[in-house]
Amino acid sequence: MDKIPLNELRVINALVVYWRLCRKSSPDLVRPSSILLELIDRCSMGISFFRQVYHDLCSGSRSKYADLSESEFKLFLVAEYLQPVQIFVEYQAQTTLEERKEYERRARADFDALGKEMAEAATRAELVELGRRRADLAPHTGVSYVYENHCWNCKKQISSAIDAQCSVCRFYICSSCGSCFCHPLTTEGLQLL
Repeated sequence: MDKIPLNELRVINALVVYWRLCRKSSPDLVRPSSILLELIDRCSMGISFFRQVYHDLCSGSRSKYADLSESEFKLFLVAEYLQPVQIFVEYQAQTTLEERKEYERRARADFDALGKEMAEAATRAELVELGRRRADLAPHTGVSYVYENHCWNCKKQISSAIDAQCSVCRFYICSSCGSCFCHPLTTEGLQLL
């Protein structure tokens, strides 16, 4: 019941009261309720279902609810309300999952394209910049890292899946400060390259 918004909960309770009134009184004595219709109109979801139950209670179709107890009628209203809401929530979750997969696919394609650019990079500054761009994309790709460590100079993460290898010392070039074992650069030093 805590998943149901307040307006919808009010409608459910009002329909239960109206059902009780219809059940105890003769059909001629129960008049349509404009207040209940106003409550139904304020609902964001389940409007058509609530309106149908209301019209059933007002007309001769109320007998289909006659075998239910008050608690069973209320549970029926809750279950019928939650059914399309649950379908909507599942649809949203599926859409979100598909959107996330598409985003990851695009991020992975960009990540791989940057890797190809790294293989063709001519300068160390280009390698560092491409490493930075790959580091930004890495969390969104689902890439598993073969080698992970931290930079000896700035202590930022280094990964074989993100950073380029130095051709001289074969260690990975930090995408934050540009250092490897044979080339200790700082961020200021990169400006000179």
